[in-house]
Amino acid sequence: MSHHQRSPDARVTFELTASAEGGGPRRVLSGYRPAYDVRADYWTSVSHEFANTEGARTGERVEADVWFITPEVYPGTLWPGRVLRVAEGSRIVGTATVERVFNPVLRRAD
Repeated sequence: MSHHQRSPDARVTFELTASAEGGGPRRVLSGYRPAYDVRADYWTSVSHEFANTEGARTGERVEADVWFITPEVYPGTLWPGRVLRVAEGSRIVGTATVERVFNPVLRRAD
């Protein structure tokens, strides 16, 4: 169940590629808020709600609805098939492949 005040901005296939600090697998849960590289010069915070599961483990590919913190700042930056890098601070921890873009502000014009 979503705690967001608006509909999700997009649906992605999320893959956590980084291991835990000790080298083992790790897990993130719905509510996870890493950063995505939406432009070459801009990273933004993104909230995740995983579909059909409560979270994602290292190496799994799971669908998630995502909410971008300030979508109006980077309009037209998403399209199906786009792969975004996912980071925690300066550490790249995964990827998110855009499946659908719900927010028209973020949708690239064809």
